[in-house]
Amino acid sequence: MEANRSQTGCLKTTVILVGTAIVFIAAIILIGDLKCAHDVEEWWMPLYPNGKTVDFQYDLFRPRAWGTTTWIMTTTDDVETVKQFYRDTRLFTLKNKTRGLAWGDSKVEPLEDGSGSRIILLSVCGI
Repeated sequence: MEANRSQTGCLKTTVILVGTAIVFIAAIILIGDLKCAHDVEEWWMPLYPNGKTVDFQYDLFRPRAWGTTTWIMTTTDDVETVKQFYRDTRLFTLKNKTRGLAWGDSKVEPLEDGSGSRIILLSVCGI
């Protein structure tokens, strides 16, 4: 049995509509991921300048973008210096930016041997 012209046209239209929807959804996800990464890195949770990454965990496509990321760093700087860096960052961000898709928090604690600080960064985006 051959498909008539009307059935073929309907199938083509359906394929085009489904393809367009998939491209549209993929574009939203990509743009959101790029926006999240920018907001986390530039505004909410920049990596500490004198820090060394020890570990990180993330739950979606890549770290510090869509989803939740926990980033652990160490530094030889003392706890108060690191806390002040993140306080200043947070204050600047709150004065100059609305929340948008991203949010972040930091925890700073002394290293066990007293040689510096452990920095735990949490960033959440799009959730």
